[in-house]
Amino acid sequence: MPEHSIPFPPRRRRPIPPSLSRRGLLRAAFGAAALAPLAACSVPGARVHVPTGKAEIAAAVSDFWTGRDRSGKLDFANYTQYIDVDPADQGKHPTLDAFTRENGIEVSYNELIDDSASWFGKIQPEFASGQGIGYDLMVVGGDSYLTKYIQLGCLAPLDHSRLPHFAQHGGAAFKNSSFDPGNVYTIPWQSGMTGIGYDPAQVGRKITSWQDLLDPKLKGRVGMWNDAVQMGNVALLAIGVDPETSTVADWRKAAAWLRKQRDAGMVRSYSTATYQSSLQRGDLAASLVYSGDVFQANQSGSALEFVIPEEGGLLWTDNLCIPSTAAHPVDALTYMDYVYRPEVAAKISETVQFVCPVPAAQQVVARDAAAATGKRRTVLNALSTSPLVFPTEADEARLRHLRVLDQEEEKQWNALFEPIYQA
Repeated sequence: MPEHSIPFPPRRRRPIPPSLSRRGLLRAAFGAAALAPLAACSVPGARVHVPTGKAEIAAAVSDFWTGRDRSGKLDFANYTQYIDVDPADQGKHPTLDAFTRENGIEVSYNELIDDSASWFGKIQPEFASGQGIGYDLMVVGGDSYLTKYIQLGCLAPLDHSRLPHFAQHGGAAFKNSSFDPGNVYTIPWQSGMTGIGYDPAQVGRKITSWQDLLDPKLKGRVGMWNDAVQMGNVALLAIGVDPETSTVADWRKAAAWLRKQRDAGMVRSYSTATYQSSLQRGDLAASLVYSGDVFQANQSGSALEFVIPEEGGLLWTDNLCIPSTAAHPVDALTYMDYVYRPEVAAKISETVQFVCPVPAAQQVVARDAAAATGKRRTVLNALSTSPLVFPTEADEARLRHLRVLDQEEEKQWNALFEPIYQA
């Protein structure tokens, strides 16, 4: 990431080496035969029954939460640099301090998650042996690892009667996802969009469609990713297919679209690590991008555009969830509801600058901007008016979720999409 010229640089999760993106690590871990017979979290050696239907889910919630009370302690595991900080003291997290003052719950906050694969590898053996993992709350991406946690009984079903702020203030786009219908086990922590970022000065026109990434005028100046999950999903959008309901036949057509793009010489590089700096330098005219990267690049002086193509873009989320072995689950649930208060969500967004799952936080950021001065006021004004942080309803209507893959589907998917960028 380049240096930021703003008074409090956005705190980002630690980047993953280019050869192993977060979802690339997913593929590496679950592609290994040694991990095929995964041990269940609650019953070693077997998956557990996942509750379905309102009655069954309600029974599971009652079984887990009956008789549990606050303990006054919370152990929270998160990605690096993924929460609010005090501009005057980067080691302080004002919303955590306020939570403790208000609720009397002491928080042990730990930034020790680097990626889904290594974190799963660390805690899964402890789950399988029936031991607690030492944390009451953790952030997990909405990828295949989350599906594994659910299938193996590693997550506590949430008592939504204790999540009134999530019910009131959680955005509609962040509820009832394909990876966790009904938010039985998770609620979003932060989110983001995948679309097209481009330099208008180089492109010379508006980009509106994934098909624009086949424009011969952009030959050799398009950036794509070495990430089979993201690449496959955007290619499905490009051919007019909703990823969530796609079939294997659709995947083959999407892979053909990507091969056409590659064979035409459109793509300069396949990289999740260098596309932002390449766009800023002008090496790329257009690229597959995360929305937050465009916002942050423009805060440091670039003039890039982000577009959700007319065929649709992707909405991804990182999620809060409670391990089934949590020693202090009520304290964790109390915090989960706390961060859905608009004033709290706003403070977190003012630092991390990803898509906020609480639309009402936008008004709070605008209010904070009006009270600020100098560069901080400029940054907060940009944040409060940016559709890259607070998407419009029209934007949200064009966003789709990633295709959820089971283990067998993942093998088929990777066999189709990985060779495109590995060739």
